[in-house]
Amino acid sequence: MRRSLVPLALASLLFTAVPVVSAQTLPVQPVIDTVSFNVSVEDWVKTETALVTLVVDIAGNGNGGTVRSDVLKAVAGIADKAEWRIVAMNPQSDSAGLERWQAQLRARLPEGQLSALGDRAKKASKPGLQVRVGGVAFDPTLAETEETRSTLRDKIYAKVNAELKRLNAAFPGRNYRAGDISFTEQRMAMPASAYREKMVMAAAPQMADALPGVQDQMVLEARVTLSAFATP
Repeated sequence: MRRSLVPLALASLLFTAVPVVSAQTLPVQPVIDTVSFNVSVEDWVKTETALVTLVVDIAGNGNGGTVRSDVLKAVAGIADKAEWRIVAMNPQSDSAGLERWQAQLRARLPEGQLSALGDRAKKASKPGLQVRVGGVAFDPTLAETEETRSTLRDKIYAKVNAELKRLNAAFPGRNYRAGDISFTEQRMAMPASAYREKMVMAAAPQMADALPGVQDQMVLEARVTLSAFATP
């Protein structure tokens, strides 16, 4: 009889040694409520300057070391206070083996200096050095684009804050906040007619006498998630 009680006592001891975890000791996990929506705003990126490209053809004068200074001196009077920068300088040779150079320069010019630009390029030419307009592009600068993008973000933030006020008024005590805002951007493609107009201007810059600043449309979209912590 004494032998049968030993296993029973051991089993009872092991059972009492195992801690029992009740449901009341588990921490309550917070619940995250979310409300998601899309918002879009648009504006125009306007530029008042044009990116002008000049092409300079130079006949060899036997002193290649002065080509750069000769080019900059030749284009200095084409546009007032323009900062022409040489972006390409390519040596060439004609069929007779004579040395020639072709340089490309770029500068941003205000609209007022685009009038008769081709004529001023011709006047800057001389025997052995020919200047012509290679292109005129009304592309916004990085600063102009960033300024418009920043303005659009401010508009979206204002819409998000307005939505937060409406949501917290509809659900008092929930204390919703902006949990996530993801931006996507669209730039409207230039119509083919406008592209051809640019090409005509590049071929005949004198047509750019009174063209206003060109604008590109920017659309900024955002996926917004408003969230609130709550305990069940």
